[in-house]
This record gives sequence, structure tokens and C-alpha cells, in this order.
Amino acid sequence: MNFTRFAAVALIALTGCATKKEAPRAEEPRAARVQTAIAESSMRPEEREVTGTVTAKTTAAVSSRIAGHIKELRVREGDTLAAGQTIAVIDTREVETAIREAEAGRTEAQAGLPESEAALRGAQAQLDLARTTLDRMTKLKDSKSITDQEFDETRARFRQAQSQVEIAQARGRQIRERIQQASAAVERVRLQQNYATVTSPFTGVVTEKRAEAGVFAGPGQPIVVMERAGEWRLDAAVDESLLKHLRVGTAVSVTLDAITEPMALRVNEILPSVDARTRTATVRVALPGRAGIRSGLSGRMKIAGGERKAILVPSNAVVTNGQMQRVFVLSDGRLRAQLVTAVETRDGKTEIVSGLEGGERIAAPASAALTDGARVEVVQ
Repeated sequence: MNFTRFAAVALIALTGCATKKEAPRAEEPRAARVQTAIAESSMRPEEREVTGTVTAKTTAAVSSRIAGHIKELRVREGDTLAAGQTIAVIDTREVETAIREAEAGRTEAQAGLPESEAALRGAQAQLDLARTTLDRMTKLKDSKSITDQEFDETRARFRQAQSQVEIAQARGRQIRERIQQASAAVERVRLQQNYATVTSPFTGVVTEKRAEAGVFAGPGQPIVVMERAGEWRLDAAVDESLLKHLRVGTAVSVTLDAITEPMALRVNEILPSVDARTRTATVRVALPGRAGIRSGLSGRMKIAGGERKAILVPSNAVVTNGQMQRVFVLSDGRLRAQLVTAVETRDGKTEIVSGLEGGERIAAPASAALTDGARVEVVQ
């Protein structure tokens, strides 16, 4: 009885299951058609970037060669001056006073010259007389007509006359030397008068003004600072570990913040000393004379330092979403989203520094419409 009832219940249950409809399965999306490329692994020159500052090759602190107050100052910072152009004019009143004093000294020295020449002529006349007398007394002595005493006195007067001539000649030389010294002093002071106009030593730009009209300027005290126009260089502090890759003539890439496009240049000087504190040496690169370059600008120098492994993919294979970058790697007919770090794009290629090992097949071009895990069909 119980068995019969159980069998009936089971039959009804089986009948109900047979008549119930099955739910349809969801169809998988159609495979996306994509083109692919291989992530290339290659060795590339490793570049290190160092910062530097633009400086002028030639700088001059222009000063007055004479002491005096600045009567006129004709330039300002930023002015471009031609060689020989007037920068400042020094008041020459003190120089003119010095000229008058020097000329007075020369006149005084010249005043003693006639007296000296007259004294020399008188001494010479006395010497001639003494010589004649001595000759006469010598003949009388030979004939025993005078005593030895008389001859000795005559000879003594002759020697005394010789001494007077020598004294007069020495005094004349001293006076002439004084005249020469006084004349040289006059010329020297007059030459200072020519230095009253301070001029530009070369064609260049005034970068700093250190004096004003009316102030006192002494010799060697800078009035303005100038830089020669068109001659600039980038001075960069380079780590000592990179010096082995550099020599005069090494090619480098230089970019100035004020001039965005890089410049292909060459190293023209490496200072021999290394800073013991920073362990860097100064490397100099001559810059072209072009508009926009001036001293004080910041610049960057790229230096090749050996080789490194680089992973390159087509630039259109990288999908960027905010700060996130990814590529889609093809694996078993499906896409796998792979986060990467891309750092540089050049000639249609982007360098991947993390996320890929090289050799992976990736979707290229890729777009944000692609999804992780999507089934794909590769097309050529």
C-alpha cells in the first residue's frame, strides 16, 4: 500500500519535470576584431639628465681708471652697447687741479736751468784760464824761473777749477732730470683726463648697474657689469660617475626652459676639478647665438651613460585613463588588461618601463572600448 502510494507520487513528479521548460542560455558576445603588435625588447642608450645654468662666456666689470664723482651715467640694465660706446663721464675738476700743480712744478724746475747753465759757463771759463796758467808755469818751472811752491799753487788752482766745472755739470743734470720728471707728471695727469669717459670694452648687454650719477668712483670700482652678446654657454654640475662617458666633443642634448625644443650640441669644456662636497664637475656646452637666450636661464643636459633594456610598443597601444595606463595583452584568444608605466614616446613608439617583459602580443591600436577578458579575433 505504502509502496504503491510512493510510486504514484514519484510518477507525478517526473511528469511535472518533463513538462517544465528549460531557461535559455545567455549568448557570449561576438568576438572583437583587433590588430596586434609585438612588444619589442631592445637595448637602448641610457640617458641621464642633469640641470645647469646659462652663463656668458665673457663678462666684464667696467670701472673708471681715475678717481672722481660720476658726472653722467648714460646706461641702464638691459641696454645693448656697441664697443666704445660711452657708459659714464667722470668729473675732471680734481684732475684739472692736478694738471695745474704738475705744470707749476715743471715751470719751477725749468726756472733753475738758465742759472745752472750760466754757472757752468763761468766755471768752464775759470778752468780754461787755470789750464793756460798751468801751461805757462810748467815752462817756467822747467827753466827754473819759479819755485816749486809757486808751481804747486798754480796746479791746485787748476784742479779746483776742474772741480767747479764738474759741480756745475752735475747741478745742470739734476735740473734737467727734474724738468723731465715734471713733464712726465704733466703728461701722466693729462692722460688721466682722457680717462674721464668710461666706454664699453665690447659689444654686449648691461646686466648690472652698481653706481649712480653723483657718487664717487675710484679706480677699479665697478660702475656696470657687462656680458658679451651672442656668446653663451650652459654650465652643468655632472656627477663624477658620468664623467667617464664624457669628453670634449661628446654629443649631448640641451633643453632650456625658455626654449622648449631640444638642441643637439657638443661638450666643449670639462673643468678638471671635482667638488669634494657634491662629487660633481662642471661641464660646459657652448650655446648658439639665438633670440631668447640670456644668462641665468635654467637648462637641462641629457648625457648618454651606457645601455639599458627597453620595451617598446606602438604608441596607439597604450590606453590612458587619468593617471592609469594600460595595454591589452592577447592570451588564448582573449584580452588581458595589463597596467603599465609609459615614460617616453618617440617616432611612433612608446617605452614601457614596467608591466611588460617583452615579446607579448598586444592589441594595437587599442581603445577604451576594449575590456578585460573579451574574446577577440586577430586581423592583419
